[in-house]
Amino acid sequence: MNPVNASSSANLPFHQHAMLFYSNDSEDRAAAKYVNEGLRRGHLTVYLPVNTYNISQQPKIVSDIINYKNNVNRGNLLTLDTRSFYNFALARDMEPFEGFKILLEEAIKERTASKRNDEIILVIGVVGGLAENQKFDECLNLEKWWQKTHSEWLQKGLKVTIICPYPSPILDKNQFMHYKQTISSLHDITLGPISR
Repeated sequence: MNPVNASSSANLPFHQHAMLFYSNDSEDRAAAKYVNEGLRRGHLTVYLPVNTYNISQQPKIVSDIINYKNNVNRGNLLTLDTRSFYNFALARDMEPFEGFKILLEEAIKERTASKRNDEIILVIGVVGGLAENQKFDECLNLEKWWQKTHSEWLQKGLKVTIICPYPSPILDKNQFMHYKQTISSLHDITLGPISR
């Protein structure tokens, strides 16, 4: 695992599966740095904040993302009903995630055909939400799926970066250090505050 300072957007981990620790900032504020960097670079940026039915009705999230409405309208920013994904992850039902994977692969094909930037940045808050609620086995199951999926995308030559925000205050507790280490091992790189 290669730690990186998350405060610099220049450290965006292109084409990697990254674990992003946040502490003082909320998940949304920490994730917004990477969402915005993806948008600045013209990448399709997908943000799945934890437990949000409709991101457009969350003024704090919307205000942290540059040109939110314009980027959604132009197809540069995609958001989905993440409460459903959270519940699917709790039930270990990966079928909806497989459907999401197909949707993303189709988006890459469309962007390539229209000569748009075919790189994707995914910011997946669902995994951090599972950790925050101490649903670590479900979190590990989902992270294994993301790691497998990311490896498949790399083998296909697809340019996908996955960023998984996690709450440091939860994972830094002694009783959860084993989970922190196991979850970290399922990522290519670690971003953000590192302790212990």
